[in-house]
Amino acid sequence: MRSQTVERPAMRVPHGGTGEAPAAGRIDRRALDEGAGGMWAWLFQRVTAVVLIIGLITHLVATHIFGLGHLSYLNIGHRLSSEAFRVVDISLLAAAIFHGLNGARMVVLDYWLATRASRRALSVALWVFGSAVFVYGMWALWPWISH
Repeated sequence: MRSQTVERPAMRVPHGGTGEAPAAGRIDRRALDEGAGGMWAWLFQRVTAVVLIIGLITHLVATHIFGLGHLSYLNIGHRLSSEAFRVVDISLLAAAIFHGLNGARMVVLDYWLATRASRRALSVALWVFGSAVFVYGMWALWPWISH
């Protein structure tokens, strides 16, 4: 019987590297920017999670425990006349948009997109969409925050 050589499929190395570790004391820059989303996206995902938790707790405590008014145009306007509530609401808006879209981006990158060009196109599309949603959210808050 003839021996057959079976080739193993190439092992996928994260971050498009060669599988070799970077030289001692050096960081592979590609590991920070590419791969399964990148280090900065990972870091900002965690930061926005903390902003969302603190912002939501602040919002819920202020509105439901301290009862700073029921939902009406005048009460919301009075609450948003405070600089602190403006910062909380705008931070919540920005953090929620980034956190949600970045999470969706990570899922898409994990399962579907393999080429660098398609990953970059997805990121650009999500940044454009997120910016449009942020502008719309600011437009909705503008009657209260422009006083």
